[in-house]
Formats: sequence, C-alpha cells, structure tokens
Amino acid sequence: MLNHRLITALFFSLCAMNTSANTLTILTWEAYFADEVIAQWEASTGAQIKQIHFDSDEVRNAILYTAEISQIDLVTIDPINAAIFSKYQTFLPLNEHNTPPNLRHANALWTQRCGPNTTPYLWGTLGLAYRKDKLAKAPNSWRELLFPAPELKGHIGLLANYGDTLAPSLLIRNESASTNSEPVLREVFSELKELIPSVLSFDYPITYIHNNPMDEELHLALAYSGDDKELNNLSGSENWAYVVPKEGSMMWGECLGVLNKAPQSELALNFINFLNIPEIAARNSEALGIATTNDAGYALQSSAFRDEHAMLPSSEKLHRYTGEYSKEGVLLRNRIITTLVELHESQ
Repeated sequence: MLNHRLITALFFSLCAMNTSANTLTILTWEAYFADEVIAQWEASTGAQIKQIHFDSDEVRNAILYTAEISQIDLVTIDPINAAIFSKYQTFLPLNEHNTPPNLRHANALWTQRCGPNTTPYLWGTLGLAYRKDKLAKAPNSWRELLFPAPELKGHIGLLANYGDTLAPSLLIRNESASTNSEPVLREVFSELKELIPSVLSFDYPITYIHNNPMDEELHLALAYSGDDKELNNLSGSENWAYVVPKEGSMMWGECLGVLNKAPQSELALNFINFLNIPEIAARNSEALGIATTNDAGYALQSSAFRDEHAMLPSSEKLHRYTGEYSKEGVLLRNRIITTLVELHESQ
C-alpha cells in the first residue's frame, strides 16, 4: 500500500526545489549516509548534498515513475528494482561513462547483483528491533512478533510492505519468502489479521520514532539491521537492540544509481567514488550499523563489528531476496497489505 500523503509531500518538495548548480540531490532512506562522511565530502568538493527521504520501496518507485526524477541525481535502490528500472533506461549506463575507480573494492557478488547500471552500497538482514527496557528478554523467534504476549498488545510495529511483512509468517512455515502460492498467502493473511489488535503502527519504525521521538508505546517492530542504531539516535537512548530470529532471515542489498537525466551526474559519480574509498566505506558502515559491500573497507573494520550476529548471520539461516514474485502473487500480496492497514486504521 502506498503512502499517498508522503508521495504528495515528496512531489511538492521536489517541485519546489531550487538547488544550486553545486548541489547533489539524493533520493534515499533516512539515516543512510553518515553525517560525518557527508560533511567530509562536502568539505573536499565544495558541493552540498540535499537528501529527499522515502520510507518504503513503493514510495521511492512512485517518485521514479514521475517526471520529477529529472531533479534527482542519485537514488538508493534494491537490486530487484534496479533491474526493473534499468529496462526503462532510468540509470546512467556506467560502462559508457567514467566508472568510479574505487569500485574495484566492491564485492563481486554485490557488483553482479546490482548489475551494470547501479553500484553496490550496503547489505543487511530483516529482523526484530526491540526495546531492552520494555521486554524481559530478547526475542529469538518470529513467533514472538506473530503471536505476541498479552503485554505487547498495542506495542507491535509492522511494515506496509508486500514482501517483508509476510516474510515472518512464511519463514516459520519453512516456505519461500517469495512464494506465489495463493493458499499459503491466504493462510498468512488470516494469521496476520489476528495480529491487528496488537499492532501500534504500520509505519517504518524509524519514521514512527522520527515523528514521535518521545514515544514509549513501540516495543517490538519488524525492522532491518542498523535500524536500532538510528532508533537510539532519534530517541536519545540506548534502549533499542536488533536480533535475527532463530528461524532465519532475509538478506537485502542496496545499490546506488545515477539517474540518466541527473543534472549533477559528475557529482554523483564523484560521491560514489568517495564512498568506496576503503577507509570511508568502513567508517560509513560502522557509523550506520549496516554492513558494507566494500571488501577492502570490510577488512578495516573492528572484529566486534564484523562478527556481530546481526551483521553476518550464518548461511543456513540466510535467504536471499529474489525476483520470483509473479504478477498474480504481487497483486494478492498488495491486497493483503492494503486490507491489513485498513483493518488497523478502522479499529
């Protein structure tokens, strides 16, 4: 389900933009580039960075389908959607331009997955963000989200995402997270419908806490690795932590794409090259609490960070996102999410 209010706000902010000729405009998730790294690049180039934030893939995609992308230079995007948009010549083909030389440090797997038109940036997992001061012990199963204890009623955070929101129910059934089976998806819908009375919000947890920094009601949320760090930053606490449940998780990757009509394509390529300086990649990754796709940067990071369970889950617990959703499967998944959100709003 699309967040139409956010799309409208982003649309008008793009229309109203009056950026200088020395400004790099990035369409991205919130808290996706370390402040100190941005400051260092701005100081070294004399350019400025303007960030336009989205809080779901669907919102970002809606923006990319509008004419307003002519005002955007760089976008963060997952490999599946990068491949889709590449078919429409959305991105600058890097093999026809000066490929940033520091991309030689990028991991080969992620270079392949991001394809010829976008570059690897970060990767992580889907899991649970939780309040250490509200839960007696750390959750270790998706079942603790799907079948919460009575004291968690009204304190659960879900996502309005047709892939990730259904994943926990599919993983506990040992089903593929990208299944198109109608009977299985309808069974998952029935299960999630029963969860609605316990749900506080379908907002991305960072968005929720950003808008409600003093909120004490969100205790357990579907989230991504690294979100706990930003949740702590926003709330001014160290109460948030992140865990990968025992049944396994999904691995996600994020790429950077320079828009084909980018007014500042050279600045965008310069920024990508800067982000892939090994020392910068290492520092940016640790500051965000998200794993880097830069092999040389990874080698420079602390062993504590690299060995953190949330960053490097064992391979037998890790499933990759795939592009195997059928058209019918996507339509059914969208109907499920739309109905769940409507049920939540009506209660």
